[in-house]
Amino acid sequence: MAARHHGVHLSVEQLIREHGLGPEEPEPRQVATVAAAHGLTAGQAKLCRRDLAKLAPCLPALIRLKNGNTVLLTAVAGKGESAMATVLDPAVGEATPLISELARIAKVAESVLLIRRDGERRDEADQPFGLGWLVGQVMMERRQFRDVAIAAAMMSVLALAPAIFWQLVVDRVLAHRSLATLNVLVGGMALVIAVDMLFGYARRTLILFATARIDARLSTYVFNRLLDLPIDFFERTPTGVLTRDVNEIWRIRTFLTGQLFGAVLDGMVLLVILPAMFWFSPGLAAVVLALGALMVAIVAGLLPFIRRRSTRAFLAEGQQNAFLVETVQGVRTVKSLALEPRQRQGWDRHVASAVRLRRHAGVLANLAQTLIAPIEKLMTTGVIALAAYAALTAGDPVYLGTLMAFGILAQRVSQPLVQLAHLIQQFDEANRAVRTVAAVVNQAPEEGRNAGGSHAPLKGGIEFESVRFRYPGAAAPALDRLSFTVTSGSLFGIMGRSGSGKTTITRLLQGLHRNYEGMIRIDGTDIRAIDLDHLRRSTGVVLQDSFLFSGTIRDNIAASCPTAGFEQIAMAARMAGAEEFIERLPRGYDTVIEEGSANLSGGQRQRIAIARALITDPKLLILDEATSALDPESESIVNANLRRIAHGRTVVVISHRLASLVAADAILVLDQGNAVDAGRHMELLERCDLYRRLWNQQNRHTTYELDHGVMAAE
Repeated sequence: MAARHHGVHLSVEQLIREHGLGPEEPEPRQVATVAAAHGLTAGQAKLCRRDLAKLAPCLPALIRLKNGNTVLLTAVAGKGESAMATVLDPAVGEATPLISELARIAKVAESVLLIRRDGERRDEADQPFGLGWLVGQVMMERRQFRDVAIAAAMMSVLALAPAIFWQLVVDRVLAHRSLATLNVLVGGMALVIAVDMLFGYARRTLILFATARIDARLSTYVFNRLLDLPIDFFERTPTGVLTRDVNEIWRIRTFLTGQLFGAVLDGMVLLVILPAMFWFSPGLAAVVLALGALMVAIVAGLLPFIRRRSTRAFLAEGQQNAFLVETVQGVRTVKSLALEPRQRQGWDRHVASAVRLRRHAGVLANLAQTLIAPIEKLMTTGVIALAAYAALTAGDPVYLGTLMAFGILAQRVSQPLVQLAHLIQQFDEANRAVRTVAAVVNQAPEEGRNAGGSHAPLKGGIEFESVRFRYPGAAAPALDRLSFTVTSGSLFGIMGRSGSGKTTITRLLQGLHRNYEGMIRIDGTDIRAIDLDHLRRSTGVVLQDSFLFSGTIRDNIAASCPTAGFEQIAMAARMAGAEEFIERLPRGYDTVIEEGSANLSGGQRQRIAIARALITDPKLLILDEATSALDPESESIVNANLRRIAHGRTVVVISHRLASLVAADAILVLDQGNAVDAGRHMELLERCDLYRRLWNQQNRHTTYELDHGVMAAE
């Protein structure tokens, strides 16, 4: 209700589904998280009546009452004790606003949550993934980093203390044997160490919290964008390559939260120490800077060659990871066909290629490191030796304490300069990782999601009108000018040989593909005008090889309806014929399903999948070869319940077993994407050669037994 005041149209079902909300009232922090996901900001306000009156320009606000209920404060009129408030109670509805005294509401209110439109954050969410987006995420923590910068600046100033301490001890204390001065210096140094420790703790703590928030937003953003991609992208991209690309986010995270912040903050030391070095000796300070510039030049010069070799190694590692994932996914086939030697040889080839290319890239990186190492040492010992040589040959007086102090400062300067040299290479790797992740998450998302499509309840009437669809790269269309009609509330069967387009019909009905010609209507509405999430929530789908998630059987059945009670879950299992085997399990519905559903048979997995599709009571149910993995007993249970399952909904059954389609109200016969015929079972047996031929092939044993029975009777 609050979102609608800001022009954001949401539904209860959508919020529950997208954010995994349970039956309990969400906490204010959870409400703020949900609001942020939809371009809104929720912030708590004080409970004073006077403050509530001041919030009038900022309404609406969620008022959590002491009795546990929540109302929406939409307006405040008047001032002082006579101020009146307009509230909306979800129990009454938006059409009936309630007028009450503001003082009375403040008295019974427990918390106030202001809801406003955050256009800036919404724009950031719509911005493509890239360096600009990452900079925006960092800037969201600018207050934290401001405090970090203050702490780093103080630590930079305190970094001068050890150099000054050594200079004074050697040149003053030891030269004049002054114990009192030494006591003062030791006390001051102890104080500096304590303050430096506190500032160091504050800096690390602030960085930890800021980078943790950036890390969370980065990971959430990438995963959400990944889920929004169309099915075509996942089908044409190897799983191993996709996981490798997405996992490159760790390189971005490491660069942002570790390498970059560390180098920048440590670089602040230069702002303090370099002027001090020039004060001690301008000539020696210039030598230090020249050596630092030489390190940066070496890395920058070798960087293009390192980049080319690293890219080749990166691609080879992607192929290696794809081979690994493919082997793990097909391990049953590998075992059953004794393909272990073949897979080992393939793995050896991929490993050899990746290791060779990574070694070639490492050789150049090692060369850069080797060239930098002596320069780093020259910045400390070499500079001191140069100062001593100048003092001895040119007669330039150099105090021992000053020389030691300069050496300490030079060492402190060398660390940020070396980090800067390495940061160039690290930035190049992070930039490649950004491009890799962007190539995934910046793909065009599925059309029709959150695009203001129709949310009207579906009844299940289906109409295909001259639908033509071709898969990318295919020579022939999967569907060619296909037309048929399914009456709402009917049991509709689809049959045909392999490649005839049966599964393609179900994919189009789910909105998985939208680049087709012709028209597909549900209840007379173009399917492309229906909100995609609403369409899929209203459609139950059971595939030939349904996937079950790790977790309990109860969780899997209720996956699409988290608020479902046990009775609702048990009813769905009963309709799917799964109740009888679930109750025999030691822990019943709380039995944990292992990864890959290894502790369940194929028939058990399929019946759980059918129950999962029924839990939301969809008005359109699609069974795509759903009984093909079932044993005869399980199949007979499902078929026996099919009429009960079909009551009050449209059921589309795709099956190569024609016996399961006998009871259908109509059967569509497909061949090479075209409709050959449509009718009831007996009608097709009489007039459709393809249907009759397939029926006779599948029921040859029945015909044989019937003929022999007639001969025996004669």
